[in-house]
Amino acid sequence: MYLKNQAIATIFFTVFAMGSVSVETRAKPQDTATRLSCTNKLLQGYYGVKSSGFINSGATFFNLVFLDRFDGNGNITGVRGSTSTGGVIAQNLSDTGTYKVNSDCTVTITFNAFATGNGTKYTNFGVLVDHGRKILYTATDSGANVSGTFEKVDY
Repeated sequence: MYLKNQAIATIFFTVFAMGSVSVETRAKPQDTATRLSCTNKLLQGYYGVKSSGFINSGATFFNLVFLDRFDGNGNITGVRGSTSTGGVIAQNLSDTGTYKVNSDCTVTITFNAFATGNGTKYTNFGVLVDHGRKILYTATDSGANVSGTFEKVDY
């Protein structure tokens, strides 16, 4: 019985000690805001974008591919693109927009309506990844369920 109790005590002490060591050696998480420092300047150059989803409250399927140029100052110019909206394909489109990068590396992107030219704006929320080489985003407009990725293009 003595050996059994001693074995249990040894196992308990070993497990407890290992847990203590692992707790003490873990890195403390840093506040994200102190590590990130993003600005509009991070987004400069050409980005290929692909997005898809549903618009018109889910009634219409939507696909888009575009080549957009970010100027580092909050402006976007779409060089060329193509969309498929509800099976209707439009090609050789151009667009314009603005963006605002926050210090926590989130971004708001607003595009002017490219196809209709009726002044409609489309707003998206995203996060910068890979030092600004990618933007993962989702639409924030009512009735839109669209998401996509911008990826930096090196020519």
